[in-house]
Amino acid sequence: MPAAPRRETIRVHGLRDFLRATAKADKETKAVVRDKLKEAADVVRVEASRLFAPISAKSAGGYRVRARTTGVVVEQSLRKTNKLHPTYGGLQMRRALVPALEAKSSEVERRLEQAVDELADIMEGRGA
Repeated sequence: MPAAPRRETIRVHGLRDFLRATAKADKETKAVVRDKLKEAADVVRVEASRLFAPISAKSAGGYRVRARTTGVVVEQSLRKTNKLHPTYGGLQMRRALVPALEAKSSEVERRLEQAVDELADIMEGRGA
């Protein structure tokens, strides 16, 4: 059974179909799609880093944007260093990642729309 959608997610109708269609594209087009999607999500990474830096600059610097087959995620790339803070991941979600997504969701949506338009132009041979 697939996992239930989380409230910390921006759902883009048609993105799954779009990603399936691009999976059939050439390698360069796939790279452009991945880069454009990561670029749209990077605004959340920057905001999350800003929000979490007062708590831990090291952890704030560890946020990365990753492209997956189902979409793009902002996640912590650093490994756990000890077991003294079992809820540290939850703290990062509450204090940085979720607030960053909420604050920047309209900008992410705008960037995704722009990226999809640019990608459609490229796939139709009208773009660079």
